[in-house]
Amino acid sequence: MATASSDVYPDIERWRLPRVALVDTISAVSPTGRRGRETGVFWLGERASTATVTAMVMPSGEGVEEWAGQWRVSSSVFGVISRWARKRELTLLAIVHIHLPGVPPRLSWADRNLSVQVPGILSVVIGNGGADREHTQWGWYVYENGQYRRMALEELRGRLVLESLGQTSTWCADIHGVREATYDPT
Repeated sequence: MATASSDVYPDIERWRLPRVALVDTISAVSPTGRRGRETGVFWLGERASTATVTAMVMPSGEGVEEWAGQWRVSSSVFGVISRWARKRELTLLAIVHIHLPGVPPRLSWADRNLSVQVPGILSVVIGNGGADREHTQWGWYVYENGQYRRMALEELRGRLVLESLGQTSTWCADIHGVREATYDPT
């Protein structure tokens, strides 16, 4: 399951995610998907044996490209988010993005090879431009042993802990900084 432990990247056995984070994610990505473009969000929190998602950041605006077949976050925006997260003791736990209708929720070559490659990080793909609301229909991948591996539904059910009462803070980011989200995530 998990890769070898290290001080930099402790093993992640499971991810704890407030159910509201799923709703907030769909609320954040769906408008762009309806416009026929890809987009996504980052889930951040504490990296531990049970990693807990406590914040969601949507890269959007200057330094972010959203196209019909591609979502690209510039290194400048990654840097802004990383510095902001470090001050709050948050770690990137997952990159969640959408594929447009007709494109399966599977990682593309670019998703596998040009994205963050850190042991234990999740890459999650939501299908139908963000209209697929049932998280078990999404593509859930974990980076292990130098590559992304799709988790089967049984494994996902064993490693993803959905909490009814948990909360996440929601943010937007571009090259100018990270700010509270201005959309209504409910």
